[in-house]
Amino acid sequence: MEIFSIRHLTLSVMIALSSLPAWAQDTVDQEESSSTDTITVVGNDTQSPDISGGTGMGLSAEQTPQSISVVDSYTMQDWGMDSLNDVLNNVIGISLKRDDDVRTEYQSRGFDINNIQIDGTPYAWGSLGNSSGQALADMSIYERVEVVRGATGLTTGVGDPSASINLVRKHADSKTLKGNVEATLGSWDQHTIMADVQNALNDDGSLRGRLVTKYTEKNSYVDLYSSKRKVLYGVVEKDINSNTSLRVGGNYQSDDIDGASWGGLPGAYSDGTATDLARSKTTATNWSYWNTKNEGAFIELQHTFANGWKWKTDYSYSRYEKQDKLLYLTSLDKTADSISAYPEKDHSNTEQNSLSTQLSGQYDLLGRAHDFTLGLTYSREKYRSYEIYADSYSDTIDNFSTWNNNYAEPSWSSSDNLVEELKTEQKGIFASTRLNVTDAFKFILGGRLAYWQREGQSYEADATYGDNGVFMPYAGALYDLNDQTRFYASYATIYEPQNAQTSTGKFLDPVKGDTYEIGMKNRYFKDRLRLNVALFRTEENNLAQNDPTGATIPNSEDPAQVAADGVTSKGFEVQVSGHPLEGLDMNLGYTQFQAKDKDGEEVNTDFARKQLKMMSSYQFVHLLPQLTMGVSLRWQGKTYSNDVSQPAYSLVDMMAKYQVNDNVVVNLTINNLFDKKYYDYLDSDNEVHYGAPLSGTLSVGYLF
Repeated sequence: MEIFSIRHLTLSVMIALSSLPAWAQDTVDQEESSSTDTITVVGNDTQSPDISGGTGMGLSAEQTPQSISVVDSYTMQDWGMDSLNDVLNNVIGISLKRDDDVRTEYQSRGFDINNIQIDGTPYAWGSLGNSSGQALADMSIYERVEVVRGATGLTTGVGDPSASINLVRKHADSKTLKGNVEATLGSWDQHTIMADVQNALNDDGSLRGRLVTKYTEKNSYVDLYSSKRKVLYGVVEKDINSNTSLRVGGNYQSDDIDGASWGGLPGAYSDGTATDLARSKTTATNWSYWNTKNEGAFIELQHTFANGWKWKTDYSYSRYEKQDKLLYLTSLDKTADSISAYPEKDHSNTEQNSLSTQLSGQYDLLGRAHDFTLGLTYSREKYRSYEIYADSYSDTIDNFSTWNNNYAEPSWSSSDNLVEELKTEQKGIFASTRLNVTDAFKFILGGRLAYWQREGQSYEADATYGDNGVFMPYAGALYDLNDQTRFYASYATIYEPQNAQTSTGKFLDPVKGDTYEIGMKNRYFKDRLRLNVALFRTEENNLAQNDPTGATIPNSEDPAQVAADGVTSKGFEVQVSGHPLEGLDMNLGYTQFQAKDKDGEEVNTDFARKQLKMMSSYQFVHLLPQLTMGVSLRWQGKTYSNDVSQPAYSLVDMMAKYQVNDNVVVNLTINNLFDKKYYDYLDSDNEVHYGAPLSGTLSVGYLF
């Protein structure tokens, strides 16, 4: 698909929507005057939930002066979205790079996304030491995923300029027995069973509980790979009285992956010429594995005062562990058909305690009511990583083109070596207010004082660093031109400590900068169709980039980093979403940006500069109301790094849902319908990872 056609498609959509209001009213009037007997089919929630990620005030997406996307649990079920990768692949303005079988990098507007939250609390996921495991997070325990694009340092502790991803846990809100059981079969011997049940635990329903459990085992299109996943989640909620509620819960997830790869395949030979390997080829061996475990607990207390003000306090504990034995391959020689090999065995753990409290409500000033939020946050994260060195091993594999993954497992040292030990502590206080100047004009002001301290060592380098009293202001404005059109603008500062290290082991200073966004949010069809347009600009210093010399961090195979100053990213987004016709659900968006340093050099070119994403489904309400069918299109422009590149490509997915009766639903999903061969990862070391070929799942669910 050419860029020319993408631009014209976006322009055509915008022109068509400008003439929609009159036709929309006619359409809605026709729908309201007709009646059709249909079976109730579970669908998307058309109401926008309150979101605190941008301002902390629990505003809807329409009231927040930033670009926001929400993926609910119904959409995840319909399209078979089991992982965070599945969800974000379909969110407008988000790019993914799947480093290997555990790690995935996320990006928006030219920058990495490091701010991932659960119920609004920043979450570590073992993010230090390249052991990040958020890509494995199973979606069965979450009600929805909220993505706020742009900086959100006001509420999240540090100002990440790209986006904030918030996973909202499921609640126990049913006073009667309610739930579903689902069984799934899929490509590469996938077998999944899941149950989600909730009910009242006392006579009046003031005490409620919910339990989610899931088990999955599957192989892969990649040789040797197989995995087993276990998920358990439980939550109990108690209405202490009409104004006070208590919520307590816990979660557990383990993933055992055999035949796991570390990094990617060689996408180019050492002389720079391209390889063309099979999608099934892997760098793993028959002794490779990568096992992770994620467990946690949380407690939340909420109270509403007589004057309407609300107070909420949260505490959460989490622990992430990994153990692995892996083989890293790099620098493929074309003439000798040989590649360098490095085996590693290690284990690590991340432990995090977080506490937050927040007070919000309204106050009167100059005859009008205004909104206010005050919050305090604290988190402490401890990370330890150990390596078990190989006493002796072969550092070269010959005949790589015909290599069958046989590589003798080395003998390992008998002692664990502590290579990283880091403690990170964050404290902050934030406040924000929405001044309702008139019914049409609202102004948001906020600020955060942040305290950030890291202590410890990483590969014999001192990692101690801290900042106290860093002030991060936030400002936004919204103006309603009429009932259909709202204009907005927002500004935020960026302060983001980073774990990037130079070739000498020194940690880079925090990223600092500013981000701006202006936009327009339109509503048609009595709020059944929305058109959002956003222009954004971000300016940064100290942005980590791979060292152009190819140097690595001391005592590590990880690439060293250098700081890039004067980095500017600017671009725009257009999104159309909603339910314009009876039975039709649509979400279409186009994103484009450029990111350059002060010398005009492109940065982060391994992420797509241009993206089009479309997801649409239609329930045949008049012909066959039990049937819903959908199609998803993802297109992105060229990406490149060093000697490897991925030309522009598109992927098509499809789904079909048939509701047999009020209790039984059958779902079919097909991914990569046209079996496109493409890279979903490439980097400056010329490593690549192939995306999954044509695949599908078939599930049967019983609802009660």
